Amino acid sequence: MIHVILVEPIYEGNVGAVARIMNNFGFTSLRIVGSVPKKNDFYLAMHSEHILEEAQVFDSLKDASADLDRLIAFSRRVGRYKPVDLNPPQMADYCAKIPKLEIGLVFGRETFGLTDEEADLCPLRCHIPANPAFPSINLAQAVTIALWQIHSLPLQGAKPRQLRAVDGNELDRIRNYMLDVMRDCGFFRSHETTNWELFLDKMLAQLNPGKMMVWRLRQMFNRWHVLVTGKGKGYGQDQ
Repeated sequence: MIHVILVEPIYEGNVGAVARIMNNFGFTSLRIVGSVPKKNDFYLAMHSEHILEEAQVFDSLKDASADLDRLIAFSRRVGRYKPVDLNPPQMADYCAKIPKLEIGLVFGRETFGLTDEEADLCPLRCHIPANPAFPSINLAQAVTIALWQIHSLPLQGAKPRQLRAVDGNELDRIRNYMLDVMRDCGFFRSHETTNWELFLDKMLAQLNPGKMMVWRLRQMFNRWHVLVTGKGKGYGQDQ
């Protein structure tokens, strides 16, 4: 299921326009970090007021995404430390391959987008190509582009192969296991220049591993632990 997450939307009307476009394309789950929509939002949500009335409001993006399996942030900023993982068609294809998982599409503030801390919660980043001289796209329009890509995929006759990917809890579990093994084996330096937790989050989200791949990763890292420390390492509740 697709969940649209708006982080502290600022301008009146944008949220209403988002609700309307969600209704146009058959999406129903709206999550808002920050304040409840204002009256003008309901006016612009013509015949889509139910989406606003049923919208869930959270204090933080972490709270809004706690029960989701995958998070994709939309951002106009690109660069060495803000790599682009997906364009809109690739994002739609990614979502279509894991329809049974809960996927959050995260859109930042109209003024400055997401904070670094919020962006770090989203392993994948989607960029909507635009005029380099004016790359900032209106919030409601950005949501429209994203949802249209997902909605239109079956209309194009595309049938991506569905993956039996594990859920977000299992990704967290194998990520933490890998980090623990790396720590036990002395992998980390005193002054790390790489955020390995974020690296593993991104890698696993891109892989969308199934149960067998997760098991193989566990087997590989456990063997590494045995070779370095002389003993195996339990997994999760097995520890």
